[in-house]
Amino acid sequence: MLSIKKINTQNEFSKLKEEWTSLLKKSRSDTVFLTWEWMYTWWECFKGNKQLFLLTAYGEKKKLIGIAPLCMDKKKVVGITVLKYLRFLGTMPISSDHLDFIINREREGEVLKAIVDYLFQEIKWDLCLLSNIPISSLTSKLLREIMRNRPFQSEISQVCPYIPLPDQIEDFYLSLSRNMRNTIKRRRRNLFRKYDNIEFLAWENPDEIDSAMERLFELHEKRWMIVKHKGNFMKSNVRGFHKKIARTFLKSDMLRLYFLRVQGKDVAALYFFKYKNMLFYYQGGWDPKWSEDRVGNILTNLVIEDAINKGYSEYDFLRGTEDYKVRLTDKKREEIDIFISNSYTAKIYLLSRSLYHKMKEYGNKKRI
Repeated sequence: MLSIKKINTQNEFSKLKEEWTSLLKKSRSDTVFLTWEWMYTWWECFKGNKQLFLLTAYGEKKKLIGIAPLCMDKKKVVGITVLKYLRFLGTMPISSDHLDFIINREREGEVLKAIVDYLFQEIKWDLCLLSNIPISSLTSKLLREIMRNRPFQSEISQVCPYIPLPDQIEDFYLSLSRNMRNTIKRRRRNLFRKYDNIEFLAWENPDEIDSAMERLFELHEKRWMIVKHKGNFMKSNVRGFHKKIARTFLKSDMLRLYFLRVQGKDVAALYFFKYKNMLFYYQGGWDPKWSEDRVGNILTNLVIEDAINKGYSEYDFLRGTEDYKVRLTDKKREEIDIFISNSYTAKIYLLSRSLYHKMKEYGNKKRI
C-alpha cells in the first residue's frame, strides 16, 4: 500500500507546499529548517548544477506520509567528477541544523525502509551524506536496523546549546552564577550611564527589510574582520537567500531581527527565526568599535528577556560552543552525520577523509 515517487523538477516541488507543511506538523522532525519555505528557497538560490532528488512516500488514498528532502551533487577534483552523492537540501553554502527525513510519526519504520530500498534499487550514486541529524532522532537507530550489512557509519558533527526559557526573567538569571549575573548587570548599567539614547528594536517593517538585512550583513562582516575571517555573508547568493527568506518569514511572523541602537547608530544585530514558540539564533554581528561596551552580549540578554516576556519556551543557539553561549547555559543537543557508501570509490573517500581528520587532530594536540 506504500509507494515512492521521485520529484526532480522545481515546478513539482512548488506544488508540494501544502502537503509538505501538513506532514511536517505530524512528524517528529518538525523544525524551521525543514519547512517547505526554507527548503524551496534554498533550492531556488543554490540549485546550480545539482539535481533535485525529492523522494515522496504515499500511503493509503495517496496520502503523503514521508519526504526525503535530497538532491544529487558531485564532488570534483581538478574538474573531474570523482563522486556522485546524495545530500539534504538546506546544506552548504549555508548551514541548517536539526535536519532529518520528514515522516508521519506513526509510519517511520516502514517509510524509511521503503526510501532506502528505492535508493539502492532505482538509481546510481556513490555516497549518501545525511548531515546534522539530531542524535535524539529515531533515524539513526532505524537506519542501522534497515541497512543490515550495507556500509553505514555515523559520527557526531555538531553541538547545539540551548536555553529552556522559564516563565519569569528572574528565574533565568537565578540559573546563572552570581558572577555572571553581576557581570551582565554591570555591563548594561555602564552602557546606560555612558549614553542617553539607547534603543532595543525588533524589526517589523516589510518595506525596509532588505536594508535592515544589509545592516546585519555589515555588522557581521565587521565583527569577523578583526580576526581576519570573511564571515558567512560574503557571497552574493548567500545574501540573496537570506534576504528572500527574511521577507518570506516576516510575512508569516517567523522572522525575528533585533538591533541595539546607540545614539541613533546600529551597533549590534541578531538574526533569529521563531518556530513552534521557540527562537532559533542564526547569526549576529556588532561594530568592533563598541567591543569594550559588550554590545553583542547586552543585546543577547535583552533578546532573552524579550523572549521570556513573550512566553517563548526555548532559545536555541544552534551549532557551536562559543564562550558567549556556554556561559549562559549548560544544556546542549548533539547532531550526527550519517554516511552510506554505495561504491568502492565512496569507501576510499571515507577512509581518506577519516585519515585526514585523525592527522589534523593529532597535529592540533601536538601544537597544544
